[in-house]
Amino acid sequence: MEAAQAAGQLIGGVGAYEAGKFNQATSNTEAIEAERYGAAQELQIRAAARAAMGQQVAAQGSNGFQQGTGSALDALAESQVNSALDALTLRRQAAATARAKRISGSIARAQGENALVQGMLGASATSIDWASQRSSLSAGTTAAG
Repeated sequence: MEAAQAAGQLIGGVGAYEAGKFNQATSNTEAIEAERYGAAQELQIRAAARAAMGQQVAAQGSNGFQQGTGSALDALAESQVNSALDALTLRRQAAATARAKRISGSIARAQGENALVQGMLGASATSIDWASQRSSLSAGTTAAG
């Protein structure tokens, strides 16, 4: 009975350790995907901004404004600044999401390692207790406590 209990504790610890490693790998994959998704969205923002600025220039020219000067230039500069801020905000959000995923994975790995140690210590304690009881029985005494 004690041997099965010790083996169960050890197997449970190994299982939790493997689950922690798997969860860390999954979190790292999710972090990479978050970074890739953020980069793709950033490219879309920049492409959309270039298209919008091209339309602004075309509209300015068709309305008789001299393109690339005065308020027309100011409007283009403002559009460019706004699109750059949007892209940087998106990049920061993707990096924060990726960082959180990696931290979550590290925590899962640490929990798995702790469970493995706990399982090994529990199995050792059960084995020592069992050996002590067997030794006491062999000597004709009972184990204390």
